[in-house]
Amino acid sequence: MNTEGISINTSASQTLALPKLLVSVRDVSEAEAALAGGADWIDLKEPQAGSLGAVCPETARAVVKAVANRGLVSAALGELTDWTTSKARDLLGIPEIQVVKLGLSDCDQQSDWPERWQAASHEVARFGKQLVAVVYADNRQARSPAPQDIVREAIKNAFQYLLIDTFDKHSGPLLSHLSPQVLAEILRTADRANLQSVVAGGLTTTMLAQLPQNSLDVVAVRGGVCVRGRSGVVQQQLVEQFSAAIQARWQASPDKATS
Repeated sequence: MNTEGISINTSASQTLALPKLLVSVRDVSEAEAALAGGADWIDLKEPQAGSLGAVCPETARAVVKAVANRGLVSAALGELTDWTTSKARDLLGIPEIQVVKLGLSDCDQQSDWPERWQAASHEVARFGKQLVAVVYADNRQARSPAPQDIVREAIKNAFQYLLIDTFDKHSGPLLSHLSPQVLAEILRTADRANLQSVVAGGLTTTMLAQLPQNSLDVVAVRGGVCVRGRSGVVQQQLVEQFSAAIQARWQASPDKATS
């Protein structure tokens, strides 16, 4: 999509920034399809290994070599509860991966999760990377801390990115767990704290109309650009269609209720 610095003029008095498009990929061929289709950001993730399943280091190295300087590269690293013994830690040694994600499932009853999360963030930073603050919209199913608690800790610890996603990919898309109004309020809070917001969770082109237009920096997708869902294969044509749908949505009249 190549949208850095691009904005959409909707009226003489208001300009909307066009969100970037993140595509989660599992291998080199999917990364090439995503970039050819207009993705701005390549995210390494193995969909068969859960919401934030990690790819193996060999796959990650091959993908970052193929991407070169054509887009930002991030990687899913699993969940904080598994972090100390996770093989995904090996991905920290790949310098081309700039941003990493750790979920907070099964942390809601662990009073020390903020300290453990901060320690993981500091470890990630020693490798020159940014840790994304992950909010699970279906936090009850995920047994993760409440969204407002995660956002508060992310702001306190000067995180750069906030991802709002779903944990259980069989329990419905993002907006079946968060209303557009609640999502918009989270995005506004993040924006005021200079947190870049990434929205994901089973998104399709038809769902874009329900997303707030303001304070949204990145739209993240996998299943919506795959044949046969998130376990399928990323297709260039579907990425192109998603990119075009984002542009069409942000060219539409500005929201009044949710933006």
